[in-house]
Amino acid sequence: MNAGHDQDPAAGRKLRVAVLVLSDRCSAGLRPDLSGPALADWLAARDAAVTGCDVIPDDRDAIAARLEGLCDDGGCDVVLTCGGTGVSPRDVTPEATRAVLDLELPGFAEAMRAASARLTPHALISRALAGARRGTLVINLPGSPRAAVENLEAVWAAVPHAAAKLRGDPRDCATARRNATIPFAADAADRMATGAVAARGRLEAVCLSAAKGTVKSAVPVARLEAGHGLVGDAHAGPWHRQVSLLAGESVDRVREVLPGLVAGAFAENLVLRGLDLAAAQVGDRFEVGPDAVLEVTQIGKECHQACAIGVATGDCIMPREGLFCRVLAGGEIRPGDAVSLRRAQAGPR
Repeated sequence: MNAGHDQDPAAGRKLRVAVLVLSDRCSAGLRPDLSGPALADWLAARDAAVTGCDVIPDDRDAIAARLEGLCDDGGCDVVLTCGGTGVSPRDVTPEATRAVLDLELPGFAEAMRAASARLTPHALISRALAGARRGTLVINLPGSPRAAVENLEAVWAAVPHAAAKLRGDPRDCATARRNATIPFAADAADRMATGAVAARGRLEAVCLSAAKGTVKSAVPVARLEAGHGLVGDAHAGPWHRQVSLLAGESVDRVREVLPGLVAGAFAENLVLRGLDLAAAQVGDRFEVGPDAVLEVTQIGKECHQACAIGVATGDCIMPREGLFCRVLAGGEIRPGDAVSLRRAQAGPR
């Protein structure tokens, strides 16, 4: 083993994580890979060092060979595979993973399935597993961007400690936990975990603008990008207010005064219908369409100048009732998509 492979994650350096996406269609260029970037963004937000994000086909021998290479060359502390954990004929990730492991760590897979089962019964057919090879932690994650992030979040608090112990950390578990010197352990423990679906609604409108401070225009379809926002929108970027939300019911009240009011007039990105946005809290999450996940980061904002609608109606609802979010998992969205709200719950402390 080379010197880099002997380094201890508890020594203070960043946890090194490799992401391996397993998909016949993505590797052939028939479908864009959304899961790898979603995981990379999630990891980067937690200050992990993403050493690579590769896509290969659902081939058992190819997967096993790539896992051996990643674990044996000492370049990473953790390998996350994404995809191929179900029961379809080409879902061979668990078999390929088991073939190269030195030992299995069933607690990770058990915790992921338990967390997923609270969200969907489909979790029961997951065959994901986890274990170690030559001191490198390997964890199988599901293939969709949303599920991959949710599963990783369910076990992340244990990942840095497991990686350190596999590298030979001599401290006892109680000392390691008390001192919290393993990177990300305290942050992971303080992360907000989402609970069961609290409410369901629908996406009424998607709006974009090329410049800030202008009315946005409704579009028939748009793409949310993890860690960025809506592609093509002026407010997208590496900050906490990547996407703005407004309730359709709030817009209706203003329409009583201005009947011609259109979506985007308040510079909102998404208009949601059937959800009580006034009850939302920072940390709550909105699942939009089949893949996208938004996390509330701010409620309301300060208006620095009177907008035309505020002058005309005497009330501008965006500063008081608007929500602002960051994008945890991206995907294509369009009016009519289902939207689910999951309340934030404080994780273990």
